[in-house]
Amino acid sequence: MKNQYFRTLLLILGIAGIVVFALYPNEKKVECFEKDSMNFYPYGDSAGGMAFVEIEPFAFKCSLLYETGTCGMGFSFDEKKNWNLMDYLVLDMQSSANFKELIVSVQTYDPGHTKSGDRSSLKPVMKELELTGKKRYYIPMDQFYTPDYWFEQQRVRNTNNPKRFSIVAGLELFAGWKNTPNTELELKIEGVCVEGHSNVPFVILVAYIGILIMAAISIRTKHTRS
Repeated sequence: MKNQYFRTLLLILGIAGIVVFALYPNEKKVECFEKDSMNFYPYGDSAGGMAFVEIEPFAFKCSLLYETGTCGMGFSFDEKKNWNLMDYLVLDMQSSANFKELIVSVQTYDPGHTKSGDRSSLKPVMKELELTGKKRYYIPMDQFYTPDYWFEQQRVRNTNNPKRFSIVAGLELFAGWKNTPNTELELKIEGVCVEGHSNVPFVILVAYIGILIMAAISIRTKHTRS
């Protein structure tokens, strides 16, 4: 009878823990990055006549000379970031009316291919954005993908290659392929943030349920021996 009472009590405590977890406020985690924590560089082949680029922190102006040209800007973080638990990359941007498409590329470390100090060996995970002037863009992290050309350059097969955001080195933002050549494109970035939700309540719930299960097993074991 006593063991039955304890099992019922453990069941009630387990249900209560789940109810508390369900009612607990969904805590949002936001991390924003300041200009002082980044190193900026131009993106594109201006020397080869493919694009004209002017940059300043959080802004660039460029003009594609050919359809195959690229122009934009990149920035690396002073300290590497871990975005594994983040749900969105959030960009506050203002673009010129003729800027139709922007490629957002997160530069990540790949343990098998990235070489220390070699930015070209970083693994890009990309997402195309349709620009609509001044807007805050929420980009789900699961929508990023690694382009085929990276696998070709690294001479590896693209077989369920996972996206890793555990070591993020920086970002590159450059004109997409839908933009018209010989047109001046301008972009101003007003904010760069990542947003996620804290998993601490879930971890506490798992530990709590684990303790209750261990207690139930202990009671059952004592009952069997007696």
